[in-house]
Amino acid sequence: MSPHLDCRGVIRCQYLKVIMSQPTARTLHTHPAHFLSGRTLSRGWRILSAPEPTAQPNEGQHSVGYFVQHLDGREGFLKAIDLSDVYQAPNVMLELQLVSAQFNFEVSLLNICRDLRMHRVVRAIDHGEERLDGIHVPVPYIIFDRAAGDIRDHLALTTIDTVWLLQCLHHVAVGLQQLHGAKYAHNDLKPANVLVFPGDGWKIGDLGRAVDARGTSPHHEHLFSGTLEYAPPEVLYFAPSGEVWRDRKRADLYMLGGLATFMFTHQHFNTYLYAQLDEALQPMIFCGEWEGSFEDLLPHLLDAFSRAMGAIERDIAARSGSHLASELTRAVRELCYPDPSFRGHPSNVGRLDPTSVQRYVSLFDLLSQRARLSQRRGL
Repeated sequence: MSPHLDCRGVIRCQYLKVIMSQPTARTLHTHPAHFLSGRTLSRGWRILSAPEPTAQPNEGQHSVGYFVQHLDGREGFLKAIDLSDVYQAPNVMLELQLVSAQFNFEVSLLNICRDLRMHRVVRAIDHGEERLDGIHVPVPYIIFDRAAGDIRDHLALTTIDTVWLLQCLHHVAVGLQQLHGAKYAHNDLKPANVLVFPGDGWKIGDLGRAVDARGTSPHHEHLFSGTLEYAPPEVLYFAPSGEVWRDRKRADLYMLGGLATFMFTHQHFNTYLYAQLDEALQPMIFCGEWEGSFEDLLPHLLDAFSRAMGAIERDIAARSGSHLASELTRAVRELCYPDPSFRGHPSNVGRLDPTSVQRYVSLFDLLSQRARLSQRRGL
C-alpha cells in the first residue's frame, strides 16, 4: 500500500469536504497545454475550442480538453496533459516518471480496447506530443472520437426519458463487462466519464485511473485510484479483503450502482448514504476519531443504508414509475451494498466470479425493453 494512505483521518476529512461540495480556488495556468487554441498540431489536428479542464489537480493527472478537427475532416476530442505540477514537485524526476507511466499505461490500454473491439469503451484515434515554438516543455496528448458531451449535459433536458436512461445503464454495464473480461477495472466510473455518441449509444471514457489484474497499472499500490466522492465506503477505512483484483471489480460495481442512482435521482448514492448517518457520528466517522475497524463501522453503515434505500426507491419511483422502481432499487441495493463481500448479484455467490456484471447487463437491457414497450402503449 502506498505510504500516503496512512493519514486516514486526513483523507476522510478531504472526502467529507468533497461530498459537501466545498468550492476550490481557481488556478492560474502557465503550462502550454492551456494555450493550444487556434493552432494546428504537427499531426494535422486543428484546435477548434478554448481550453476546458477535464480533471481537477487533486484527482491526479491534470488535463485540458479541446475539440479538434483533422485536415482530412475527422473530428475528435483532444486530452492534453498539463505537466506544470510535475516541475513544481519536490522530486521532479520521480513525479515525471509517475506521470509518464500513467500516460503510457492509458495509451496502451486504449490500444488494447481498440484491438479487442470494446464498442462500449471510448476509442482513441491518435496520440503524440506537441512542442510550441520557443517552449521546451512538451504537451503529451490523446485524441478520442468526439462525443456529444457526457450524461450530465443531457440529464438536464426535459426530453430525456426512462428508455434513454436504461439504455445508457445497459451500455455502461456492457463496457464494464468488456473491461473486466480483459482483466481491467475502470475504478473512476462517474457521470463525467459516461459519454454520449448520437447514433452509437453511450461509452465509458477516461481510462486514466484504470487498474489491472496483473498489477502493472501505475495506480496498483493505491487501494482506490478514482475520485473519492464516488468511492465505496471500505476505501475510506482501508479495508481490503486480501483479494486485490476482486476488490477492484467490487469498486466498479459500487460505482455502477452509484451511477444508476444519479441518473434517476440526480444525486449520487453516497449523498444518500452519508446523509443518513447519525449526525453525532459523522465527525467521528469522517475525521479520524473512529477507533474501531471497518467491521465495527458496518452496523452504522447498514443502518444508514436501509434508510437511504427507502429514499432512493421513492425518488426513482417518482422518475420512472413504480413498475420499474422496485427492480431498479433492488439492483442499486445489490451493487452498493456497504459490505463488499456481499456486493453484487445474489446468484453470483459461490460462483467462480461473484463480481460478474453479466446479470446487470441482462437486467438493464430487459428493463429498457419493458420501458420502450410501455412507452409505445402510452402507459
